[in-house]
Amino acid sequence: MAKRFRVAIYAPHFAEYSYRLAAGLARHCDVRLVLNRKDANQQWNLSWIPALAPFETRVRDLSIRRFGAIGLPSSFLDVLAFRPHIVHCHECPEYFSAGLMELLRLTSLPRVLTVHDAIPHSEGGSGTNSTEETLRNRMRAAATHITVHGHSCISDFRRASPNYQGDVTSSMHGVLMVPRADTAPVQPIEGRILFFGRMWAYKGLDVFLDAIDVLSKRGVRHHAIVAGRGPEMVRWHSRMAGMPTIETIDAYISAADTSALFQSAEVVALPYKDATQSGVLASAFGNRRPVVASATGGIPDVVTDGLNGLLVPPGDATSLTNALERVLTSKSLAARLTDGARETALGSLNWDRIADNLFASYRRIAA
Repeated sequence: MAKRFRVAIYAPHFAEYSYRLAAGLARHCDVRLVLNRKDANQQWNLSWIPALAPFETRVRDLSIRRFGAIGLPSSFLDVLAFRPHIVHCHECPEYFSAGLMELLRLTSLPRVLTVHDAIPHSEGGSGTNSTEETLRNRMRAAATHITVHGHSCISDFRRASPNYQGDVTSSMHGVLMVPRADTAPVQPIEGRILFFGRMWAYKGLDVFLDAIDVLSKRGVRHHAIVAGRGPEMVRWHSRMAGMPTIETIDAYISAADTSALFQSAEVVALPYKDATQSGVLASAFGNRRPVVASATGGIPDVVTDGLNGLLVPPGDATSLTNALERVLTSKSLAARLTDGARETALGSLNWDRIADNLFASYRRIAA
């Protein structure tokens, strides 16, 4: 009798993403998921995520500052002792993640690497200093197969890593922060706009504030919530404090409250100046909310203008204002985009569909 196909997923970051992927893959094969304890505790409540088939999760301290002398070698053993047919890792510019990839390179195991940022963000992305750039290149060189989020990102990856000779394929970024199945949905509040996430400069908070100023001058009814932590919250604190239609949340938000926050918005704004993909976008669609987003990186691979959101040029506050005004003042448009967001979540961003496609790739790579 043939042994079941085995996949090991090593995820020092992206705990919720990896858990949802593992749950989808477990319908086809045996899965061992290795998570970082700190990341698993800080991200979504993993017990809320349904799994139709069982899989194994190992939680380790994968930080040199947090008992890494025990957790790191144990995590490597978790991967190797599983005797997987495929090892799937995330690109993280850290010594231990790069070290695992290079250790696996000494074996015959195929190594799949998910590259979240094919080209580093202008600020806050992996590879934004020389050390991270070196580690990123080491991981890519050790991979036998690369996955990126969207077909646009394939050309970005080839441009950033022209010496890579392996296959590069697109695997969509599935939904995140999906509420529990037994949770009653939260109805959107009229005029509410959500700007959510880690506040780095590339997210375009300054562009968003410019757009909110114009919405106020035009007399468009709105209430903007800026929720997240990061340098831009500090940089623009005084300006936001003087804008009466903006509410800031610079604090920890629980999993349940995060989902409710997304659902309470009529529209989610993503005015990124540059981006490869977006977990915030995946979370907006996961909570059935449309977006107004910059047409940059892999975002247009997910957002179809007029179907599940509106696309605007990056850095263009006027276009952002006009798009937000269209959604806030047209109930028919808002309803159509909301329906499109829900269909996208059930379709191309559905983790079972993503896992089906990845498993077919695994079998091909292993063969």
